[in-house]
Amino acid sequence: MSLKRATPVEIIDGNSFRLRTDAIIVLNGVEVPDKTTSEGQKAMEKLAELVLKKKVEYETTEWTPMGQTKANVTLDGVDINAEMKSFVESL
Repeated sequence: MSLKRATPVEIIDGNSFRLRTDAIIVLNGVEVPDKTTSEGQKAMEKLAELVLKKKVEYETTEWTPMGQTKANVTLDGVDINAEMKSFVESL
């Protein structure tokens, strides 16, 4: 798969966001608490801080049954998947 660039415009939960193109990106390998919990809210805030309205690069790894794109995401050389994984582990 090839690397694509896009801008996240909405955080859906702690491991997924919507792009300007309306596609939904799910961080591959990142499991987060439900967004109705305080930990889930913290994960959403952290993801927003990392990617919202910034130009990210992503590489598709697979598609979910709901048509979402599972991907490895980077921003300026920072591995967003790894950042979120370690953040969630620290909650």
